[in-house]
Formats: sequence, C-alpha cells, structure tokens
Amino acid sequence: MLRAALLLAALVLSDSVIPDWDGIAPPDRPTRLLDHGGAIFLGTDSGLYRRGADDPRGWSLVLASQPILDLAGNASEVFVATEQGLYVWSDALASAERVPLAAGDAARGLAVDDSGAVWVATDAGLFERAPAAREFVREPSLPAGEVAAVASAGSEVWVGVEGALYCGGHGRGFSRRLSGLDAGWWELRGAAKSAGVTLLGVASGVWRLDGERWRQIELGGGEVFRIAAAGPRLFVASERGLYGYPIAELGSGAGKQSLSVEALGLAIDGGRVWVATDRGLASFALDSGAPAAVATPPLDREQHAARIAALQHAVLAYQQLEPERTAGIESRARWKGLYPELRASAGFDRDGEWDGEHNTTFTSGAFHNLTDLDRNHHHGYDAAVTMVWELSDFVSPEDPLEVSRERRLVVSLRDQVLERVNHLYFQRLRVLGQLGALASDDQKRAELELTAAEIAAQLDAWSGGMFSRLEHGSPLELQREP
Repeated sequence: MLRAALLLAALVLSDSVIPDWDGIAPPDRPTRLLDHGGAIFLGTDSGLYRRGADDPRGWSLVLASQPILDLAGNASEVFVATEQGLYVWSDALASAERVPLAAGDAARGLAVDDSGAVWVATDAGLFERAPAAREFVREPSLPAGEVAAVASAGSEVWVGVEGALYCGGHGRGFSRRLSGLDAGWWELRGAAKSAGVTLLGVASGVWRLDGERWRQIELGGGEVFRIAAAGPRLFVASERGLYGYPIAELGSGAGKQSLSVEALGLAIDGGRVWVATDRGLASFALDSGAPAAVATPPLDREQHAARIAALQHAVLAYQQLEPERTAGIESRARWKGLYPELRASAGFDRDGEWDGEHNTTFTSGAFHNLTDLDRNHHHGYDAAVTMVWELSDFVSPEDPLEVSRERRLVVSLRDQVLERVNHLYFQRLRVLGQLGALASDDQKRAELELTAAEIAAQLDAWSGGMFSRLEHGSPLELQREP
C-alpha cells in the first residue's frame, strides 16, 4: 500500500497533461519506436513500418518479418533486430537488407554510441561495427555465449548477460560491473545519462549509478519496456503506462503518470515525447518540467479524504476484492484440522428362502404324492454416521500455504486496482480545475468536458455506478449486476 500512497500523493501535486493521439491506428501490436530523420519507425509483431513527414497519415511497410526486437539509428541508417537476424535500412536502399554476422546468429538488441559505433547483442556474443568500418566483428572481451541486451548512454555501452551487467565501449573492452543479479535486474531496456548520473532501465525498474555508488530503484509501474531522458527528466514506458520522473528525485517518490495504458515503445523528438500503444501513437509536448499553473477546485481535505475512501470501498466491494473475504478464507484453512469430516452411510438387505420336498406313500391300497413347502423372507436396514479428524493438517498445512499464496496475488491485484482508481479520481479533479480556468467560449472546453465525462464513466465502471452516486450525494448502496 505504500506504493499506492506515493502514487496518490504524486497525482494530487502534479499537473495533468492531455496527450495528442495520432489519428491512425498502428498496423499491429507495437514493440519498438524510433524517430529518425523526421520519420517515425514503428516495430510491431508483424514487421517494421515507416511514416514520413511527407505522409503523416499512413504507414508504409519497410520489413515484413517476425516481431521486431529492437531498433537503433545513426546519422543515415536504421538498424533492425529480428529473430531472423540483423537488417539495415537507409534512404539509399530500396528495401531493408540483411547484414551478415556469425552464422545463424539472431539479433536481440541494438545500440549506437556517441562515436557512431553500432553494437548488436546476439546469441553468440556482442558484435560491433566501428565508425569507419563496414563489417561487424565480435567483441572478444565479453564471455562467449548469449548476450540478452545492449544499451548506450553517451560513450558508455552497457551489456546485459544472464545475472550480470558489463560496461565498456569502442576500443577499451568491457568489464563486469554488477553480478549475481536476480531476474528482472539485468535485462536491459535502455540507458541514459544526465548531469553525471547514469540510469539503466531494466525489466523490474532502474539502476542509478552516481560515481561508484549503485542504487536499485523499483518504480512500481509494472514491467519496464523502455526509458529515455530529456533534460532533467526521465521517461519510462511500462506495462501500466508512461511515467515521468525528475532525475534528481528519482527513487524518493512516485512519478507523474502521463498515460495509463500499456506503453510499448518510446521515442523523444526534439520538443515531443512519442509513445506507442495498442490504441495508437500518443505524443506529449516537452516543457521545463515545472508544474503548470492550473486553477484547481477548492480542496477540502476532509471531504476528499472521505470521498476517496468511500469510492475505494465501493470499488473493492464491486470487484469482490475486500480484505475480509480473503482473510476469512485463510482463517478457515488454518484451522481446518479442527473441523471433522462427516461421513454417513446407509444400507438395505433383503433375502428370501424357499425349501420344498416331494414324497410318495402307499396306504390303503393306493399311492399318494405328498409335497412339503417352506418359504422364509428377511429384510434388514442399517445406517451409520462417522466423524473423522485429520490432525495431520496441523503438521503439514498445505491448504493454508496455498491460500496464503493466492492471497498475495489478490493483494497485488487490489493494490493495482486502487492505484488506477486513485489516479482517475484526481486526474478528473485536475481536468475540472482546467475547465474552471477557461473562458466560456474557449475552444478547449468541449475537449476537457469530454475528458471529464470519460474519466467519470471509467470510475463508474470500476465501482458499479457508485461514483455517480457520490458526486450527487446519494447514499452508497451496492447494487451488483446479476
């Protein structure tokens, strides 16, 4: 819950930024995004697409392939990493061409450093193409074997190998900087450098390197897909959306969430931040990072605290995620050995017996046939009730342990739901504040009113209509749909 509280505080204090959504949907699920020479390159699950400044409303296919794993560009070329290998594209080429590496090596990651050297992470090691060279050669200072990812921060090149991070560069080899890392903390997702601080994005968060001091920072936004720095801020594209963090304060609090849908690709083009999502491309204008002067509704702390608490309770009840529900199940599982197992049985028995004899006698000068018959019928009923105590459950409590594991999953889900609801609630407050600061004839009013209505609809969907009741002062009565 600490993570949710930090995010809640950040949402109250930060400004609201409304993205500009691109008018055309991506051709397929995005994987990577690159701005190069004024054109947008979009890697997807089905290939690489390009959209130039001269054709802003359509995508052209550059490379039909399996999922695009990474993109990187230098002054004139765009390099493409796929499971089939490495490709290069440029304006001078009619189409993307295959770049030979070692036989059968699939490219996994790409990076271009400040000198223009191109680095490729493959199953057989790290390959480099020097600035003045035309061929790729394997970097000998790294151990032979699979290299998971590569990223550059200025002249530094960082490499992720299972359980370890290496640092090096052109002409100076590589050395191991961190080892014994858990899963999620060595899979590189990007690198950035600002004011002498190096930031390494990994699947589970960010490494901050200040001089020789390392700091492991878990951001709380789910899996990290990409990071990029712009001036004093770090942007993180993750499975819970796009976040912005002041680099000087990174790790001391939650960032500002600018987008609440899964952000799969990230690129910075001069004065804008581009984000690739399943819904399309979104862009944000870069500013100085200072909060905008927005008129917000008068904030009655007690009123809003009571309202958000009531809304959270309604959401948890509607989604059937109340803490009492799992606590009761766990308690019953813990004391399962005290509850007897009741076994009942009943029986019915029926049998019959028949016996007969035939005799012949001679009396009074004549023969006589005699028959003797004997019949017996029996009926029987029985019933039994047995109570059995499995006291071995106290010695090996498998059920309580299983319930405890499930409860942790439910707690994590409940935390995510509350983060989402808190963000929507305060985002709507900020939009209403912007509406209050606009003139009645301002052209932005219609867009902001639509945004506020959309957020209210999402809150109603999370709470089963309870948010609208709160807004109109109606009593909260939970009414679940059948």
